[in-house]
Amino acid sequence: MKNIINNYPDGYAEVRNIITTEHNYIHKKDIFSLGLKLMHKFTGKGYHPFWKGLFFNPLDSKTSCHFFNTINLGRNPWKVHFETTLPRLGDAPKFVYDVAIKKLASKNCEQIIALSTCTYKLQIKYLEKNYPQYLEVIKSKMIVQLPPQKSLIKTYNEKILSTNKIIFTIVGSDFFRKGGLEVLQVFENLIPSNKELFLNIVSTMNFGDYATRTETRHLKRAQNIIEKFPDNIKHFKRLKNDDVLELFKASHVGLLPTWADSFGYSILEAQACGCPVITTDIRAIPEINSNEMGWVITVPKDEDRNGALATENERTVFASTVKKELNQIVLDIIKNKDSIKNKGEKALQNIKNNHEKNS
Repeated sequence: MKNIINNYPDGYAEVRNIITTEHNYIHKKDIFSLGLKLMHKFTGKGYHPFWKGLFFNPLDSKTSCHFFNTINLGRNPWKVHFETTLPRLGDAPKFVYDVAIKKLASKNCEQIIALSTCTYKLQIKYLEKNYPQYLEVIKSKMIVQLPPQKSLIKTYNEKILSTNKIIFTIVGSDFFRKGGLEVLQVFENLIPSNKELFLNIVSTMNFGDYATRTETRHLKRAQNIIEKFPDNIKHFKRLKNDDVLELFKASHVGLLPTWADSFGYSILEAQACGCPVITTDIRAIPEINSNEMGWVITVPKDEDRNGALATENERTVFASTVKKELNQIVLDIIKNKDSIKNKGEKALQNIKNNHEKNS
């Protein structure tokens, strides 16, 4: 295999989509990653789509490149994974977007890989509106490839589960964007009458995200609920990925009733451990979860399958929908515990059928 340049080897999306499948890669910096490093040094900000979304290394024009959300401005043969649309350059001037689009259309761009059918459709829509002259040439290089995921148990019966608890697990740094507050409010309501409920949280409890617009008061509310039920709720600020997977293996149900996600990798990790997952139905999530192998909450959405969250009233309706539906799902699980295994077996089979082939 040819060497693969990857300029962000520690990025979660890069690790999940590129490095796990192409081991013979080179980490090579460029002028844009240098710019990002300088920006971080002088402003404290660790990310900007302009600096992350472009790559140019004038000292190497031959080594094959494979990026995530990044456009190669050089002459190297290259391919790119993406999760929403390309180019992804934030508030960069239009002429920069024009240059980036021409690079996507150029002959040395060999393949453009959408993480989902939803992503593919968003890119087509973007090109039709903004760059129709490049639609056909770019479309001819586009494919849909769901992220790789190996099954982490051979059969559901390998799971060692508590018989006197129903263990749920939610994972994600942006706790509130992942639907964490709604999860806690539901468990606060149900635990007093259902002592078998147990919740694992793996999160740094970040708040103030673009979707929920949560504040310190929301963090305090979440912390109060966690402290209120020390025997039923366990919070880990951070765990190594291997430890997270072990937690899923010992859990009955995964949780990702998210407000905003382009994909939802933790769904795949939970399914690979035989955990059926409770999710919302935004963006690509219906492509990896269903009511046959998990539980899906139908939420208000816009035409691009993003959650309808533009106004305070819309955010209130969204949160209320998640809480109401999640509460009913958990009650149904309590009444019908057999559904956990039935759905868990199908979730594991989903990984084997649709994701292992990409690993």
